[in-house]
Amino acid sequence: MIKKLVVGLMALSFVGAVSAADVYAGTWNLNVAKSKFTPGMEVKAQSAVVTEKGDDLAVSGTGTDGAGKPTSVKYMFPMKGGALSYTEGAPASGATTMAKRVNASTIDSTATLNGKEVGSTHATVSADGKMLTRVVKGTDANGKMFTNTEVYEHQ
Repeated sequence: MIKKLVVGLMALSFVGAVSAADVYAGTWNLNVAKSKFTPGMEVKAQSAVVTEKGDDLAVSGTGTDGAGKPTSVKYMFPMKGGALSYTEGAPASGATTMAKRVNASTIDSTATLNGKEVGSTHATVSADGKMLTRVVKGTDANGKMFTNTEVYEHQ
């Protein structure tokens, strides 16, 4: 259940307020060589596609975890705020993920499980719009803290 929440956090910050030139819209692929993972939290591949869907953003993320197992998550991000609405890869029962756009290029999010914070993500898109750096912090299934720095490239 924590692992699903972590996958949700990993895909989470690919969203933002959409305009014709929104820095989060499009396809993002993880550059594993430039990323840093806490041992046991490695990811072999990760990509996300962000598209407009009415007043919200549809996010679809796929990848392969460190053990070689496929991961997948799909959710709607309410542009006016609120909890994410998952259609695939939903976190455990009692889990909620909230995101807040800090500015045009930065999104912060927090994940809770049964009212207790279990993770956070700070995402920033570079000024040229080509790189997305995400710092994902949380607690794994064994209660151990982790911090992953993920570097994505805009396709």
